[in-house]
Amino acid sequence: MKLRFAWLMTGIFMATAVFAGRPVVFSNVVSPSFGDLLGGASGRNFILGTNGTISGANASDYLFGAVAGSALITGQANTSVDILATNLTANGGVTIANVTCNYGGAGDQDCDVGFTGLPPKPSGKTLLIGLEINTTQVHGDNVTASPSLDIVINYI
Repeated sequence: MKLRFAWLMTGIFMATAVFAGRPVVFSNVVSPSFGDLLGGASGRNFILGTNGTISGANASDYLFGAVAGSALITGQANTSVDILATNLTANGGVTIANVTCNYGGAGDQDCDVGFTGLPPKPSGKTLLIGLEINTTQVHGDNVTASPSLDIVINYI
């Protein structure tokens, strides 16, 4: 039995934006994915780290295909960024309990609360995205859950 996740991450990244006359570019965007998990009871917990590994109370139900979310953010070095995860929406018996971000290799931070990061470099800085999820219903074979979230990046 497999529970497959298809993440709907609406509004996460713009391809190109202009702030104060300076372009900011988001490229190499990858949505986070838990890949395939064994179907099973409700109340299970899985954590996808920003390094792409699966942990959590039910990590033994992980099969394959996990990928951390990521995006390369390129822009001017004189503008800092605020990063925040919003609009966490459950779907298919799966809720998002927490979103973790690692921006520019500065270490994991709680995206639900938000944080201020250093400015992007002209050569770019990578934003990695991890998620913690909980199941709220029994999942059978070949079921797809599509919870969604937005990552909001404000230049300040």
